[in-house]
Parts: sequence; C-alpha cells; structure tokens
Amino acid sequence: MVVDFVAVKSQISKNQIQQVLKLLFEEQCTVPFIARYRKEVTGNLDETQIRLVEELYNEYNETEKRRKFILETLEKMEVLTPELARIVTKAETLMELEDIYAPYKSKKKTKGMIARENGLEPLAVEIIETAKTIKQLEQAFVPTEKVATWEEALEGAKHIIIEKVVHGENVKSGLRELYKSEAMFTSALKKDANQITDYLKFKDYFEFAEPVKNLYSPKASHRFLAMRRGMLLKVLKVSIDVDDKRAIELAQKTVVMRGREQGCLPTIMDCVSKAYKASLHTSVELEIMAELRKIAEDASIEVFGHNLKSLLLAPYLGQKTIMGIDPGVRTGCKVVVINQHGKLLVDFVIYPHEPKREVEKSAMILEKVIEKFMVEYIAIGSGTYGRETLAFVEDNIGVVKENKVRATLVSEAGASVYSASEMAIEEFPDKDVTVRGAVSIARRFQDPLAELVKIDPKAIGVGQYQHDMNQSKLQKSLTNVVEDCVNYVGVDLNTASYQLLSYISGIGASLAKGISEYRNKHGKFKNRQELLNVGRFSEKIFQQSAGFLRIYGGDNILDSTFIHPERFADIAKWCADNQVSVNSLVENSEIQQKFKGDKLLRAKLGEHTFNDIFKALTAPVQDPRTVFKSTDFAKNVRTINDLIVGNWYVGVVNNITNFGAFVDIGIKESGLVHISQLADKFIENPLDVVSVGQEVKVRVVEIDFDRKRIAMSCKSGGNSNSTSTSKASNPESSNQGSGKKTGDNSKRIVDDSPAKNNPFAKLKNLKL
Repeated sequence: MVVDFVAVKSQISKNQIQQVLKLLFEEQCTVPFIARYRKEVTGNLDETQIRLVEELYNEYNETEKRRKFILETLEKMEVLTPELARIVTKAETLMELEDIYAPYKSKKKTKGMIARENGLEPLAVEIIETAKTIKQLEQAFVPTEKVATWEEALEGAKHIIIEKVVHGENVKSGLRELYKSEAMFTSALKKDANQITDYLKFKDYFEFAEPVKNLYSPKASHRFLAMRRGMLLKVLKVSIDVDDKRAIELAQKTVVMRGREQGCLPTIMDCVSKAYKASLHTSVELEIMAELRKIAEDASIEVFGHNLKSLLLAPYLGQKTIMGIDPGVRTGCKVVVINQHGKLLVDFVIYPHEPKREVEKSAMILEKVIEKFMVEYIAIGSGTYGRETLAFVEDNIGVVKENKVRATLVSEAGASVYSASEMAIEEFPDKDVTVRGAVSIARRFQDPLAELVKIDPKAIGVGQYQHDMNQSKLQKSLTNVVEDCVNYVGVDLNTASYQLLSYISGIGASLAKGISEYRNKHGKFKNRQELLNVGRFSEKIFQQSAGFLRIYGGDNILDSTFIHPERFADIAKWCADNQVSVNSLVENSEIQQKFKGDKLLRAKLGEHTFNDIFKALTAPVQDPRTVFKSTDFAKNVRTINDLIVGNWYVGVVNNITNFGAFVDIGIKESGLVHISQLADKFIENPLDVVSVGQEVKVRVVEIDFDRKRIAMSCKSGGNSNSTSTSKASNPESSNQGSGKKTGDNSKRIVDDSPAKNNPFAKLKNLKL
C-alpha cells in the first residue's frame, strides 16, 4: 500500500521506491550516500527525489497511525458501526479523517449530544427521512420524563440535525470546492491600526480582494504571506468571502433525499442554514487558510532553498591572502588579513569616514599592510557604509587603482550572528565581535561554503517571510540544502572545520568534533582507513562518509578523489591486470582512455558508477564549483542618483522571489527585475533563468527616488512596461496596471498576467 501511495504522488516507479525505502530504513543509508554511490540501485534518483520518497513514506505512516487511533478510540466509545468503520477506512487524507472524527472527540457536551441523551435521535432521523409534516409529527408526539413538550423535542432534534450537517461526509467537501472556485480572499485595514508602527508597509492590502483560486498558485505566495503577516500584527483583517446564498443552497442539496418526499423540508433547510452560519463557513474558511498557508510556505521554502544553494555553491576564490573590512563610521572600519588557509594574521582599525575622516592615514596603513602580507584581494562588507568604504579603497589605494589588487563588496548577512556565536568565541576568545565579523567576511569571500555553514541559514538574508513559517519545516529543508551542498563539494579531511565536517554524510556534530580533536592530537590523516581509529567511528559511518572526505598527499592517491573506498579493489585489480600503477591511472590520460574502454569493468560496476569513477580519475580539480570571477560594477555609479533610465548596467543577482529577482548594481539599493522582464520569452519561474550570485546585464526601466526603488529589465529589446523617472511619485502610482477595481468597495484585484504587471507592484510590501 505505501509503495502504491508514494508512486502515485511522486511519479517514481514502484521498484525505485522499494529500493530507496530499503536503503533508507533497512540499510540505514543517508540521502547523499544513496544519491552518489547507489545510482545503479535507485535508477539514478537525485537527492530531491529520494527525499520526496522519504517524505511521502512518512506522510503515509502518519495518516495510517492516525486512522488506527481513530478506529480504536471509536471502538472504545462503542460507537464504531460497520458503516462508520468503512468510512474511516476509505478516507484518504488526514483532513478527511479529522472531519469524520470531529463529532466524537469533543470533551464538552454539545446541545446535540444532550438531545441524543434525551432520546431525540429517532425524531431527528424521522424529520430528515419522513414524508410526514412537522404538524403530523407533533400530533404523534408522546411526552417523556426528559422531554415534556413538543417544542423541547423539536428544538433538540434540530440541534442533532445541525450537527449531522456540520459533520456530514459530503457537505464540507462540496463547500471546499465552492470556496476554491468562487470565493474571494479579502483584506482590509483594521480599526485603530494606524496606531501600530510601520502599518503603512501593508498599504497595498488596505482594500484588497483576490480570487482564492489565484492564491493556490505558488507564484502568489508572497501576497498571501504579506497579508497573513499584516493579520498577525493586527494591521489587517483578512477573510474569505463567498456568496452565502450559493453556499447554503449547495449544503442543502447534500441533505435532500432524491426520489423521496421529505415532509419536513423547510425545517431541514433551516437547520442547514443555521449549520452554515454557525459553524460550516468558519470551519471551511480556516481549512482554506491553512491550505493556502502550506502552499505559500512550501513555495517560499523552495525558493529559499534554491537561493541558499546558489550562495553555498558560489564560485570560490580558493587559497588566496585576503584582507577583510567590516565597515563602520564612528567606531571605525575593522580590518583583518587572513592567509590562504583562513588563518587570522593581523587585525586593526582605520577611520576613513566621519567624524575623524583620516583618509590619508587610513590609506597609508592599508597600503603598508597589503604590501607586507602580499594581499591579493580585499573583501568589504556590504552593509552600512560598505559602498562608501569601497569608494575610499578604490580612490585611495594605488594597487587597487592599478587593478593589481581587486576590491569587492561581500554580503555580510549573518556575519554579526556568527561573530557573537559560541563557535566564533571558541576560535577567537580574545577578539572583539567586530574582528570576528571581519574574519567571517574575508573567509566567505575565500570559500563561501566553508564559512557559511557556520551561520544559521535563516540569518543569511535570502528568505521571504521566513519568520512567519513553520520553523521546524524550514529548518529541516535548509539543513538538507546545506548537507547536499557540502557533500556535493566534499571536504579536505585535514583542513575542514568541525562545522563543515558535521554536515558530511553520516557524521554529525559530535563525531565531527571527535575527528577535529583526533587530528589535533595525531596530526594529518594519511589515509581514509585511519578514520576508524577515531572514537565511535564505526564501519557503517565509514561507509556513509568516506567518499566525501578527501586526503591530499596521503598514502593512496585515490583518497584525493570522490571514488569510494569500496571500489578501490576493483581499480587496483584493473591496474594489476594492465601492469600499471594506480598513480599512473590518475595521472596519465592514455591509461585513462584504456580504462574507459574496458567494457567488462563497465558492466560489472554499472554505467553510472563507472562514469563517475572515470570522471573522478580525469578531473584535474575535484572541487566541482567554478572559480571566482569578480564583477566590474560601473565606476561612475555610486548612488541611486547616478543612475540613468534606459542605460545598461552590470549587476549580480542577490535574491530571488516568486515574482522576480533583485539585482545588486554596486549601490545601496538593489533593483527589481520583475518575472515578466527577466527574459525575452515567457517564463513560469525566475529560477528557470537566474540564480543567486549570477552576473547579469540589466537596463534601468524606472526609478522611484522617494521610495528608493529601481525597476530593471533583462530583456534585449525596448518592450518593457515603462521607462520613466519619478522624483515625487504618487504612492498609488505603482499599482497602475497591476490590479482591477471591484464595484463600490474599490478593492484591488491582482492580475498575474505579465503584461499587466508594473515593475514595482510586487515590491511595495516585501520584507526580506
């Protein structure tokens, strides 16, 4: 059953699913290990597909666990009839199960329950099914000890009918479909909300309406999350509005018995109407809200993951001597120099800005330090006064002006979080937080992956409404991204920090520290087998991790490759049979071609594994990341006032959302390239054409100087939405073309058609 469920949901073959589940749960393998070293077994499934199988497997088990609990509980309550058991067994989702279970889990006695205890269930059933009228039923009424009058009996029966409608199997499902297809999601400014700080951030949603069905698209995630945040801050009142008459009529149809006369139909219809107004509308509204939140969160988490992956796998500078500068004004700029291995060599402070403005003195100090330590690159934090500090360096440092040393801005998002962390204090106990921050800036320029793994991914600054999401779900997703990136690149066993080692397949934080301590005590590892000498490093952990840990200049040249030790014997045998050394195989291209042509070995190892081994043997550099290439921003553009509408500029994508990409062009403000302006052709997803860290050429389309916003285009032609400059723009002007008006309430309705989107429309209330 579980395999069938996963197969339908994932569109992955049953055989592949069975193999993945066996590897995950029987053999206790990690996702990175399975993806890289068990391609023949899984049919070359990647990490994303393997994790999808795992998630669906867990979802199925969670549903079955809940089903079992409900059946057992209903049986203990002595209410489990064969028909009820059939309905519970047939339910496919957790939501359906909860709908069925809802009438039975209330600890508080409802009016319907009391009426049942008073023996009025038969009357309620008769009202629904009989051809008799209410008058005829009244005439046949016989008072009891608990129910003395007909009025009491009728009132109690109505409460039972209302509860039957509320918990009816088909009523909610019908209403859900109606809400999804016809309801409007509305947002309005709450009374006295103008007393709340920053309430104007939600200005777009003070009078807003959009079809609910639109919000089921991942592209609309930012709008839903923006309105939800406004609701949580008590700025906005959000609701789902539907034609109540249509909804009540739909609900009434579910209790009308076709082909049978119902003499009490007016009473039944009244009960349905009351059930809708008292419970059904609110219940379905909350369920729709929960669904929309999940869709929006999943979409945002996916984009966050893609952005994080691009940052972690950004081109690396490698083993160069770097000067890192953490800009400051009153307290000065903190400067550090790290060697090619990231070791701190020196730290000091300069004051090139106000109030001291020691420009000449600061420049002289920097030039002496650059010369002394043979600095090759200067990394400057991109936060407050980052651009001004870059300008100071470019204008006053001779080797920079001569392009002998390159200076560049580096994102410092998360550097302050790291600098105050326990791991930073542990490494630099005697240094100020600003020095630790400058070291982090320099190191992330040298090797983004090695440094960024020390920082909580949520602090890196490429998420959207991340604090409003399910934090455990977000954390799990981002941890998976970091794990995949670290294992994709692999690490140098003899130089990697324990933070980096902790993400390697099968290792974890505790064992990573053990490896680091062993290395400090015994010196460099000479071969991978030596890992088994580390405390608690089992054969299973060795199997899962060894391929991702590299040793350069060790006993076995294969330890410097991604080839797993479990394949060393096959390679050694091939070398012996062909009378060549393993070193020759790695270093000689002619021998490698001979190896490539061995069909018997290819058949034995499998196509995927053989190709991976050949690639590892021939790759001159085992690191799959590209080498860093600096971006040359326009030298004559330092503020938004220097931009010219219509001109092209070189920039770097620094964030991606569902509606477009933000681009850094070397000034304080990043510009927005709306999804409709990212390419000459139509695209569904910005991630299809751009990634964080990618260099792009953009044309300025519109500038809003009041709100410091820049609209850009990557299109080759001149067919963007507008080409204007606004010195004092109307705050509402950026809505033009992006919405429609609804009747008298003048609520804006969003239209996602690319041709109708103003470049600023999606930017206005975004908070990253």
